[in-house]
Amino acid sequence: MGRDGRSPHDASLRVMSLVLLMGAVGFCQSDKRDTDLPVFKRNYSVLNFIDVNTYKEIDCSAENYEDIIWYKDGLRYPFGWDEDKLQDMGISLDSRNQTLTLRRAETNTEGNYTCVVSNQNGAIRRDLELRVIANEWIHEPILAFDSHCGERITHTGSNITFTCKFFVGPNGDEAVASWYYEETSHLKGKESQHHQGAHHHHLVWIYMRELNYTRYEVPNLWMDGKLLVVSLDIFNVTEPALGTYVVMVSNGIDPAAYHRITLSSRHRTPNRLRQFLIKGRQENLL
Repeated sequence: MGRDGRSPHDASLRVMSLVLLMGAVGFCQSDKRDTDLPVFKRNYSVLNFIDVNTYKEIDCSAENYEDIIWYKDGLRYPFGWDEDKLQDMGISLDSRNQTLTLRRAETNTEGNYTCVVSNQNGAIRRDLELRVIANEWIHEPILAFDSHCGERITHTGSNITFTCKFFVGPNGDEAVASWYYEETSHLKGKESQHHQGAHHHHLVWIYMRELNYTRYEVPNLWMDGKLLVVSLDIFNVTEPALGTYVVMVSNGIDPAAYHRITLSSRHRTPNRLRQFLIKGRQENLL
């Protein structure tokens, strides 16, 4: 027994309780740091195109932040330019540094931009590439970022839409697009002897495919500024509709652009089996 009438065992319990309490406090603080990071308000495109001498705002608006720092090609704002140069080029920061404004885009404003948004709990960043297009720009179509133009996972019986955007420059009126399905077949004859297990891939126009239940529909092309918007609707997805699709876009300047998208299936439990499993769980609970 100690002088205060408490045993050494009681002291050990007090020490252990204090350690557990400190650990719990540390866990809460760690969890708080993870959940209290800044958050971007809007989605964005990683690749942006603008014409020379036009106005452009690069958005980095966020919530729960304390500071925003901008970089261009690795150089911190003002990107190695003095105030007179910034004013002459019409470059400034607005809205508490959330927006980088280019009032007259020039070819030397082209580059890779990064904004780093931070608070006391950490930082997040956003990167994008800006391309400034001169009036004499001549280039084949370039795929622009879009979340609906990548690999998709669905289930049979559902409807799905692919939407891809291509920068086609001043030749938007001449742009055309087509959708294809990539079919795979085994090599036969002499070719198969030299390439064991090899497959042959060839593109089939989607309207040439014979599918009993799946239906394709291609909406009209439309322009979103300098971007050509190309879509494919697939109604009532079946197993033969799964696989790789290819969109081809041409603006009259060779070569044409091709982009592949994979559609795969998320297997669903059959209704009867699902009901059996649910019933089994209910019986186990009784």
